[in-house]
Amino acid sequence: MDIKPKHIFNAVSQEMGLICPEYSTIRSQIIRNINKQFPPNIKGFDDIPIESEYYKMKRNENFMIFKNTDLIIFQSPFQVYLFSNYHKNIFADGTFYAAPKFSYQLFITRTYVGEFNMLYTTSISILKNKKQSTYETLFKEIKKNANKFRSNTLITTINFHCDFEQEHLTNNASESYNSYLNNIFPNKPLFYKLIYILKEEENLSYNDYQRRTKGNWKKKQKIFSATDEIKILIENYKNKRYYN
Repeated sequence: MDIKPKHIFNAVSQEMGLICPEYSTIRSQIIRNINKQFPPNIKGFDDIPIESEYYKMKRNENFMIFKNTDLIIFQSPFQVYLFSNYHKNIFADGTFYAAPKFSYQLFITRTYVGEFNMLYTTSISILKNKKQSTYETLFKEIKKNANKFRSNTLITTINFHCDFEQEHLTNNASESYNSYLNNIFPNKPLFYKLIYILKEEENLSYNDYQRRTKGNWKKKQKIFSATDEIKILIENYKNKRYYN
């Protein structure tokens, strides 16, 4: 269930949210019911639990992979798979508006899957501060997690395109997803509500990828060079054909 019921209406009909006379009542009731499912809100970074039932995916997989005093990283096995197999160029960007009140930033990494012409999210992290060491730990941990997934071969080179490195392409690659999250959360989200919607979004991406590969993650991939992938990505934005 979407955290903003209007998205449900619009998925069926662009006008449904406007013509439904009970829209406001239904919306408020759904939000109240969803909020009742969550535990008390987290008030500080130190209050974030190391273990929680809310860190479990619908597929009964772990979503949280790392936590210290400055950082918590969420990455499902599916997202690890994407990161480890499409790591030539990882696009990274942060949003402040969709980050919980007690944190500094919500930081997102995404990768481009050339054969499907799609961008997929590969990790989401909540940062307490903007220290360089915090970002270094973030990249170190998601790379380490990807290497554990590959087991036989290590990832040695990853091209991170980050906004603080002034890589303008990064903004194109991640900005739309960040804006999407900002629209879902007009106010800074509660911690557990944020985790809920991130898991829902991951599940949508998982189903989309499975549908495109007909359930086979190891389907033979069309080969693109790193340059080709970047050119395709830029061209898509020029033609306004990018979809979240």
